[in-house]
Amino acid sequence: MDLKGALEGLRRELVVWLGRNANVLANLDGGGDDAVARVDRPTPPRKGGPVRGQPVVPRLDGDPAEATSTETLAGRALGEAERSLSRVFLHQAATAESRDAKAVQPTQSLMFEIPIAGPNGTSIAQLRIERDDHAPTEMGGKPRRVFQVDIAFDIAPLGPVAVRVGLMDGRRVAVGVWCESDNGLVRMEAERENIVLGLEQEGMVVAGLDLHRGHPPEGREDTMAAASHRLDLQL
Repeated sequence: MDLKGALEGLRRELVVWLGRNANVLANLDGGGDDAVARVDRPTPPRKGGPVRGQPVVPRLDGDPAEATSTETLAGRALGEAERSLSRVFLHQAATAESRDAKAVQPTQSLMFEIPIAGPNGTSIAQLRIERDDHAPTEMGGKPRRVFQVDIAFDIAPLGPVAVRVGLMDGRRVAVGVWCESDNGLVRMEAERENIVLGLEQEGMVVAGLDLHRGHPPEGREDTMAAASHRLDLQL
């Protein structure tokens, strides 16, 4: 079962179990102004926009000594399931080709999120995979197929990190890493040799591994994303 099917199954069972109180309990956590003020909602995904990782979300349980009813916990789970389903929909919309796209050779892409277990809890990494079947080659040769993978995560103690991987013919890879914090950059620099060794052990030929401070450069669609994006839901 895929993630969307699992979330839909969970949502359906919780609605049946909670009965007529389902909508009220689901909106008690995350649906109101107080909850939004307590937790920064992740930015909605945009077609062509940069990927963004989500840090560990602080618990909203309040006082650990205070008992929480089973219905309240089920309502929280229902609210999170519904918001997660909405984000899956946004990712599908961000990946779909626009009717207004004017590119002669559209780039096929896939965007999704995955949980990552870190030392302080579970955070969310966002990934985008793009395939370009018409990438130019040197000396005017035939077009080649190139994959670009963008990954963003926010895990202590590295902080926000963005990784851009280019996959080329002959299992050649070029990797760029951008860290927003000086501490994260120092830690990644210390692991440079291990990263290269790990890729080589998987049969890859590392064409380059570059570490940077800041953010990756905008892609060719990033500057157009805000103007052409018509679906903007804050979840």
